[in-house]
Amino acid sequence: MPWLLVPAGTELDDVAEALGRLLGAAECPERLLLVVGDERVGVTSSAYLRAVLGMQAVRGPGDEVRAAAPGESTRFSVVAFRCAVCGSCAYTAFYDDRYRPVCRSGEHGPMELR
Repeated sequence: MPWLLVPAGTELDDVAEALGRLLGAAECPERLLLVVGDERVGVTSSAYLRAVLGMQAVRGPGDEVRAAAPGESTRFSVVAFRCAVCGSCAYTAFYDDRYRPVCRSGEHGPMELR
């Protein structure tokens, strides 16, 4: 199962933004494991996330205007990884080669950027 890894202490708004970007990706996974730091927080589905993020109240002054502006966010992006051996996927909210996701399906080692 694909997972999204975010650093411990990440703000909730930033996690929501990461999930929103993942939902907008061409290859959005149907189910996703959310990992914060070293802790597995839970599993969710893309259908549930769309419903929750679609009903979410405005998070702060001016967010509704910025959301409609064209272009990419300058605050955040999602990085996709894939295991070269089995093809399992992982997503992170940051990129640091020292902390590349490692395949959980076996002893396949660090995943590659997609």
